[in-house]
Amino acid sequence: MPGTGLGHWPTPLHRLERFSEEVGVEVWAKRDDVQGVALAGNKLRKFDLVLGAARASGADTLVTTGALQSNSARTGAAMAGALGMRCVLLLTGDEPDALTGNLLLDAVVGAEVRFVGDISWGEVNDMVNATMAELNAGGSRAVSAPVGASSALGSLGFTRGMLELDAQLTDLGVLPNALVHATSSGGTHAGLLVGRALAGRDIRIIGVDTARAFEPLEDWHVGLAAEAAALIGAELDLVASDTEVLSTQVGPAYGEPTPEALTAIDLLARTEAIIVDPVYSGKGLAGLVELARTGQVTGPVVFWHTGGYHALFDPRYGAAVVPNR
Repeated sequence: MPGTGLGHWPTPLHRLERFSEEVGVEVWAKRDDVQGVALAGNKLRKFDLVLGAARASGADTLVTTGALQSNSARTGAAMAGALGMRCVLLLTGDEPDALTGNLLLDAVVGAEVRFVGDISWGEVNDMVNATMAELNAGGSRAVSAPVGASSALGSLGFTRGMLELDAQLTDLGVLPNALVHATSSGGTHAGLLVGRALAGRDIRIIGVDTARAFEPLEDWHVGLAAEAAALIGAELDLVASDTEVLSTQVGPAYGEPTPEALTAIDLLARTEAIIVDPVYSGKGLAGLVELARTGQVTGPVVFWHTGGYHALFDPRYGAAVVPNR
């Protein structure tokens, strides 16, 4: 499958010495926050395949979506720009008074942003497809990517990622018991499930739900994994119980920081100088801390850092992280 050539892989994997001492479990970080395309995180793996296929087909426009501070939308916009493609973003919520965080980067890389109000992810995915059809009717050669770029093709980016991690773990002689990551639209988890099967690894993959967007999320993960596996001619005999989802860190809603996430952000920053955001990766990290301190996982554990610290530069989130400074 063609890629874009924009990613820098493998991303680093290293032990978090001081953080591990704090949580009582040996933790390793898979650093997908370290990328060179507009500070992209894990979504680059998905868009690498989506836009690689788009470019091979002669497409000139990407239509994709996300929330106001969407890491996925910003990554898609940046990669489309780097490939000389137009990008139209449909972002949920109302137009803010100022451009901050990911929204600022969306503008800097030249995306056309349309604010679509407070609608569900299912509804906005339908709008993405309608917009693609509208643009194609006007003479564009547009392709679409759903929220999180969590299509079957996009998910295979994390199948590759899991095989990459497998090689690193083998070289280091590390046998982790669990892999913990933030999840919402499901593509990361689905791709990891396929990669785990191909690698033949016995490792728990635990997705920390940040959005409660698709319920039950376990069924969504399994279905998407089956679709992704089918694209490469693999058959997976998966059921919902083969995937693990931790749902205690969602909080009031997607995009609403939780006290646990804010505490986890502070802990990782102070022990390792690694930054996670309060919308997505911070909730994933909070889930790992919960699992470790309650004895639900034993080490070694891999935390897949999905990136996305840019939301910290939105005053709403920055004030939550450092309220008294």
